[in-house]
Amino acid sequence: MNLSQLYYFRTLTQVKSYKKAAAQLFISEPTLSVAIKKLEQELGTELLERKRHTITLTADGEEFAECVELSLSNLDAHIESIKRRSQERNDVLRIGIVFSAQQRIWSPLINQFWIEQGLDPNSVIRQGTTGQLIRALKHGEVDVVIAGTHPEEPELEQYPMWYSNVLAAINVDNPLAQKESVTFDDIRDYSLISYTLNGPVGDDTKALIDAFDLKGDFNYPNEPSLCSNVAARPDIIALVCDSWLAFSFDKVRIIPISDAPRVYHRFWLSHLSALPKNDSLLRRFIDFATNYDFSTCPCDFVGPELNRL
Repeated sequence: MNLSQLYYFRTLTQVKSYKKAAAQLFISEPTLSVAIKKLEQELGTELLERKRHTITLTADGEEFAECVELSLSNLDAHIESIKRRSQERNDVLRIGIVFSAQQRIWSPLINQFWIEQGLDPNSVIRQGTTGQLIRALKHGEVDVVIAGTHPEEPELEQYPMWYSNVLAAINVDNPLAQKESVTFDDIRDYSLISYTLNGPVGDDTKALIDAFDLKGDFNYPNEPSLCSNVAARPDIIALVCDSWLAFSFDKVRIIPISDAPRVYHRFWLSHLSALPKNDSLLRRFIDFATNYDFSTCPCDFVGPELNRL
């Protein structure tokens, strides 16, 4: 039994004529007749009865016709759904971008891509945390993700994009807030807080702690939680990424740390390892993004050597 036989049988039961069914299927009547006979032989029962110029279903034929209709309708619906999603993937870029990524970075990147493609912009931007976006990528809800680091997984490919510096978030009532920059020795005796070591910035934070022998409370998930605490207490200083989220608090001043490493937290482009083999909008975007010159972006923390760190 094969799909062709099932489609032949369904068409025949719909039009109730071998001649009309053969014409719709673009086959000869003998070919259709042989296919139906083989189907009946395999099932071990008659499905149809010829009556002059029409056919009627036997009891077994009626049961089988219901089964075939249900199965093929379900199959057709899934085929159309897959085709539609495939077409959408070729026409639309579904990009996941982490909340903390600076808009002034990814906006020029995406805009320049559409300009070079000579196409009208057609991107769907989804924002979330690194964990949320990686899950969305695995579930097929986005095509590519720009986010923080995550454990290496065989089903994903990831490429370094740009980085942000580590900065000091200081309460405006703290005397250090008047300085143009601070050092780690300047802030060492304050209550230091930073990102949780189990999160996307955890490895970066741990490396910083080890390198400068820092002590503090490293249990905060993001910039709003860190800066909210700084805004409430002048004796607290937070170590944060250079993110627009950190600049959203009137009671907090964000100040450079002069002896901090230049590269603190990197952003990465991630996509599924299994990409369409043919030329596609997604493949062209990945190639463009991974070779993009981020030094042209209007951001203080972007370095010219970023493309292949």
